[in-house]
Amino acid sequence: MQLSKSSFYSWLSKFLVLNGLHTFYYSRKRQRLVDSRMLRVYCLIHHCLCVVAGVRMLYISHDNPRVCVSTLTMGGTTLCIMVTCWRGRDGMRKVLEELLYVDRKHFMGQPSGCPLQARYYLKMVLVGITLLRIHFFYPIYMKRMLSSMSVLNVASYWLLYNMLLAAVLEFYSLLWQVCRSYKLINDHMSQLLARSRVRNRASQTRRWLHLYSKMLSLTRQVGREYEYCGVCVLACKSWFQITFGYEIFVMLTAPQSLNLGPHLRIFVILSYLLDALNLYFSTDIAELFAQLREDSLRLLRETTQMDRLLSAFTLELTLHPKRIEFLNVFAFDRRLTLTLMAKSLLYTICWLQGDYMTLKR
Repeated sequence: MQLSKSSFYSWLSKFLVLNGLHTFYYSRKRQRLVDSRMLRVYCLIHHCLCVVAGVRMLYISHDNPRVCVSTLTMGGTTLCIMVTCWRGRDGMRKVLEELLYVDRKHFMGQPSGCPLQARYYLKMVLVGITLLRIHFFYPIYMKRMLSSMSVLNVASYWLLYNMLLAAVLEFYSLLWQVCRSYKLINDHMSQLLARSRVRNRASQTRRWLHLYSKMLSLTRQVGREYEYCGVCVLACKSWFQITFGYEIFVMLTAPQSLNLGPHLRIFVILSYLLDALNLYFSTDIAELFAQLREDSLRLLRETTQMDRLLSAFTLELTLHPKRIEFLNVFAFDRRLTLTLMAKSLLYTICWLQGDYMTLKR
């Protein structure tokens, strides 16, 4: 099922609402976003429960740095989501409405292409595996760290992690939709500029360039809405890589000191690999975004027709960031994935060196 289908929009919006991200949903009948008083009440209750869950997890894990830091990073993500949720029509809702309008008016029924489709299907598979891992296998693993009141611990962790996962899925979906729009605009522009005899070429070119300018503005808004949340998610993923990587190193160097059964050891290794894959493919869509921007610049540089119109737009295009950026500091791309993995590995080795003699006893 393609992302442009109304049924998928509806499913995705309900998944986001279920995890407390928005007070509105996408209606298939009305073909637009719809507010609901009941959803506002639900989100308020959900957010209050998340605050209670976060405070409780911090209180019971004050002597367990691993759980405490995990809760802090997930709690930071949750707070950012809450702020975004209650900003009203000037925040994320405005961005979503604009993206839906652009897709419905200009690209309805047009194929996205195999590379984009394959990326989204793969991301959905990874999200499904992550949901299974968190809801069915992680409680057994977590009971080893916090044995008291394990049901409440697991429920608290589910609330926080589900919000983080939903935020990541929404951000990925928005980037995917932006990339789809850029790709289709590039396709139309290349067809216009390649043919020597096209009726009303100047007006059609001006129309697509105006739409491209609108997409550039929307892309900046997406980055602005997710900049703080994105930094918290990256910190959380980096911490997971450090902690799971630490246990994997302990399995290799001092297996007798680790109180983990064979099944939990397999779980730790698979969790480490799954988090790394999730992070890699999340930044892979941002890498495609940068590639599409480069294709647009190349297309405009190679053409010799309508120089004045294209030169003005080329200048506007170069003034916009070529990549998704958080806080004007972190470029969200494949290099960020490799840097985070390398830094996580370095901190894991430093942690292991400090505990090595204790583990060997």
